[in-house]
Amino acid sequence: MGKRARQRRQPPAATGASPSVGDAVPWPSAIVPGTWVDAAGTSWHLRGGEPPVKRVEHLLRSPEVPVLHFYGPDPPREVAEADRETLWQRMRPYLRETVREPGDHTTFDVAEFKDDRRRYMLVIEEGC
Repeated sequence: MGKRARQRRQPPAATGASPSVGDAVPWPSAIVPGTWVDAAGTSWHLRGGEPPVKRVEHLLRSPEVPVLHFYGPDPPREVAEADRETLWQRMRPYLRETVREPGDHTTFDVAEFKDDRRRYMLVIEEGC
């Protein structure tokens, strides 16, 4: 049997209530809405479901593919080529679901995006 399909996280249900002091701060996401507009004004659109691990590795190692790393309430940062291997080594066990220590709530959601000029972008959303 193959590995079970990972579920993509869903946007929170709209409650219509205003946030209170004790509410969590929302983290930005490109995966949940399925679109992203970069600083240059380029619109990127989600391409399919969650890509296979091998595809993620290929995109991450491709110098012409921009990689955005979302973590926390701050805007995403573009991952420099020199930092991609370190990020891959850190997230690979989570994507392959091979290592999970008790109390470790780290997650990595990944998605492939494409723009109107058929360029690719990899989005990595890290959660805890």
